[in-house]
Amino acid sequence: MFGMSRRVVVVDDDRMVNDLICRILKGHYEVKSYTSAEEMLHGADLTHTDVVITDNRLPGMDGLNLLRELQRTDYNIPVIMITGYAELEDAIEALKSGAFDFILKPFNNEQIIISVQKALDSRELVVQNIALMEQLKTKNRELESLYKNIQTRNMEIEKELDIAGNLQRCLFPVSFPPVRGFEFALKYLPVEKISGDFFDFIVTGEDRFSFIFADVSGHGVPAALYSAMVKTALSSVSEKNLSPSESISETNRFLINAQKTMSYNYATLFYGIFDLTEGKLHYSNAGIPAPMVIRENEKVEFLGPNGTFVGIFDTAHYRDEVIAIGKGDRFIFYTDGVFECANSEDKIMGQKIFLELLSRHIRDDIDTIVESLFGEIINFCEDRRYSDDITLLAMNYSGIK
Repeated sequence: MFGMSRRVVVVDDDRMVNDLICRILKGHYEVKSYTSAEEMLHGADLTHTDVVITDNRLPGMDGLNLLRELQRTDYNIPVIMITGYAELEDAIEALKSGAFDFILKPFNNEQIIISVQKALDSRELVVQNIALMEQLKTKNRELESLYKNIQTRNMEIEKELDIAGNLQRCLFPVSFPPVRGFEFALKYLPVEKISGDFFDFIVTGEDRFSFIFADVSGHGVPAALYSAMVKTALSSVSEKNLSPSESISETNRFLINAQKTMSYNYATLFYGIFDLTEGKLHYSNAGIPAPMVIRENEKVEFLGPNGTFVGIFDTAHYRDEVIAIGKGDRFIFYTDGVFECANSEDKIMGQKIFLELLSRHIRDDIDTIVESLFGEIINFCEDRRYSDDITLLAMNYSGIK
């Protein structure tokens, strides 16, 4: 569309040609005219100039050099060259140098108007593109700034996770307890720097200790914080000389009350009391995958769950179980992350495959069992990312004299 706000500058030393072009355009645009390139460069407001029409042959600076001068500015003004047939080579040179168009003399009104309108349309696109490029540059700068902020925050989070991971590892015993007749082996693989798996030993006598093995739902910071709360609750109830089922029940009530002020979580939990003088293991299992007892004769027994997980149902009930323990017994504890790992075909390991892997090492000592099982799990999963934390803990009981 034509618009009176568009300004066209005409440069021609021939007064008749200059006036003719001005008359053609004045009905459509604001027009300024000059008789030399020098006059135009000194007098025209280039910031408000949309198109320049110039004769090629001018006194002093010619049209081609005027074109070059305009190209040195940042105004992106299209230049239309007026030339005669004898100057056609100059016009072609001007096009090569960046002129928008050239018009041969003699010309008519329509040629001038069409060429100017095309130049204006082209300049509008150029201006729009420049504006878009500036917007893009601004957005890129904003994105770069945001990316740097994210990188900085990620580094801060990594440091926080390292600190939280160190704190969470405090939930694990610094060393295994010096309990007569027992040896221990452990392998642990968290999905993130911190996890919800933990275990603990509470020695209550020379030949008596409590053992806690737990797995909190999820992983990462929320699971680690919930793990700390579970351990705090268990440490508190362990001082009351309760049975395993009573200890789990009290812990369950504590966690349900705590859920009123924190995010939704739950935990599976094994609580056992080893009484070596009596030769018994008293236990209650709240949802932990059934730990295994490998007897000296290589018979395998399972300490299956007898209650649901803790932290959800205030009506949950837990039972106490008891088994005899003897010299040569080996105990294998593991979290469900073992079963949930999958290979490249998305085949889940599951309990069946896990037991098949265990059967290959059933005669081995606990260190070999744990190392071998862990290696078998890694091989099965083909080093893929795990969906849950994996903990393997083995105990060997050699008896007391």
